[in-house]
Amino acid sequence: MPRETFQRELDQLVEEVVELGREVESSLGTMVEALQGQDGEIAKREIGVDSRFKERGAEIDEECMVLQARQAPVARDLRLVYTVQAVTNHLVRAGTLCEHICHAIVETGGADQDSDLSATLSEMARGARSLFGEGLDVFESRDIDRARDLEAADDKVDLLYSEAMNLVVNPNKEESGSPEWRVRAALMVHYLERIADHGVDVGGRTVFLVTGERMESAMRQYRERRIDSDED
Repeated sequence: MPRETFQRELDQLVEEVVELGREVESSLGTMVEALQGQDGEIAKREIGVDSRFKERGAEIDEECMVLQARQAPVARDLRLVYTVQAVTNHLVRAGTLCEHICHAIVETGGADQDSDLSATLSEMARGARSLFGEGLDVFESRDIDRARDLEAADDKVDLLYSEAMNLVVNPNKEESGSPEWRVRAALMVHYLERIADHGVDVGGRTVFLVTGERMESAMRQYRERRIDSDED
């Protein structure tokens, strides 16, 4: 019976992490909408979410510590508890970055913008939100086959990052945007790249949870198995 109770508590813990992740994902969706329309009123909806996410993350972290102290989990259970703590950290940090971006949108409302850079930011935001959601899906489903696709998606975000930073440094002279907006845009580029990275890291933590291997090692072994299977 104690073991069954412990398993239920672990399952509940995972559900809480996924619920937090979906809340962050929803905030990212609002952030994308605000960024695409440069709508400060929409962005204001997410001002203050950072403290809520941090509070919820702290509660989950405390639950993890209580479980370890009370149940003395075995190796596999410890892997889950540690993964939950790591994933929660990635979710909270992505939520923090989301609020930073919303603040930037609000604070530069009405400022002149570089249309090319603005369009690249919007595309990058959509890619980062999508990648974050995919990483959370991998964690929820434990589908590590999908985890390998996260790095390819992240490569696309990285390309947009390079494109955006090039536009920041080398603006169109006829439409460069206000200096304040350009500074904020450069910060948003960095924040969006980090949100995408958090999505990849959530997938990587899931690979470790399922296989006990680090992301790089596990995916290399996966590819090698596929090659051997194809040859057979």
